[in-house]
Amino acid sequence: MSDKSNDEKLRILQERLALIKEKQERPAPQDSSTREVSDSSAPQAKNITKGKEPKWGLEEEKKKSSWVKYFILFVCGGLIGFYVYNNIDSNSFVAEVPSEEVKEELTSTKIEYNLNLEGNQLAIINSFEDESSAKVMVNDLTIKGFKCNYFFLPNKSNSTEEVYKVFIGPYESLEEVNQWKENVNGEVEILNL
Repeated sequence: MSDKSNDEKLRILQERLALIKEKQERPAPQDSSTREVSDSSAPQAKNITKGKEPKWGLEEEKKKSSWVKYFILFVCGGLIGFYVYNNIDSNSFVAEVPSEEVKEELTSTKIEYNLNLEGNQLAIINSFEDESSAKVMVNDLTIKGFKCNYFFLPNKSNSTEEVYKVFIGPYESLEEVNQWKENVNGEVEILNL
């Protein structure tokens, strides 16, 4: 084709474009075999539609692929539902109402203190298993300016837990307790006397 002039090349190209345009405008035949185009001036142009599928084939393929997608989603959803049904206990989402025995235990575990101190409020700031640690903390707090002391829990309450409780106070108001507890690190339990 290199021996041909530019005019001949242009004419062959125009003929091919016209055939392609005609093919697109005309409805595709039901036979999916390829057609050969013959031209006396261009014997090498054999098959214009080679490798291309007819338009109707693509639409059917899209319909098949979308059906397959929905089928796969349905199967996956079914498998997930089956797994959830068999492996998750639906009763775990329901709050259990405690029995009367449990309610009694919960109400009886509330510690009631019988402290004979002058004042309205105090703040328990720490617990120790041995008395010497409680004394050391009371001495440190006294040096820092706190009004404080300790007591053995079973002697001053209905609890059987054997610990020594260190407290600051007693104070006349809740505001006074809150002011002093800001200077203490850790959790603080405020008691009304």
